[in-house]
Amino acid sequence: METAQPNRFLDVTRADGVTKELRVLEGQLFVCHGCCCGQMERGFPPAQLEAYKAEWKARGLRLRVHLTVTGCLGPCPLANVALILFGGEAIWLHSINDDATVALVFDYLEAMLAAGRYLPPPGALAARHFNRYVFDSASPGEWRSQKRGGAAQGAIT
Repeated sequence: METAQPNRFLDVTRADGVTKELRVLEGQLFVCHGCCCGQMERGFPPAQLEAYKAEWKARGLRLRVHLTVTGCLGPCPLANVALILFGGEAIWLHSINDDATVALVFDYLEAMLAAGRYLPPPGALAARHFNRYVFDSASPGEWRSQKRGGAAQGAIT
């Protein structure tokens, strides 16, 4: 069943001068299926691609949140990574290794859609949340600098 969706469109003129109508979405979910994620022959847990697709379709989110199965997102040591872009935030999640955790990702997306804004990852997803970039504000945490011998850093110096 399709959830209620805002009726937001934007006219965009391409470089060739043709104007196209574009639906403005509220978010995007990227699911990694690259060099490590889901690569069982390399010792990683299977990716739950069919579960992502089933949840996305069953919850009727296609006109509000775009689902993209993509190549490598980069943080290979964590495996089975998902990236959510929502409310101006980049929300990185790792170890999405089973159907139940995929369902939690969609519960989280639906909670943000209902609130109309970014919310911190709840419960089990909070433990799977990580920062990918120095400027990531969703969950600042601490980062280590190899140049400084691995000491925890609170700011960039």
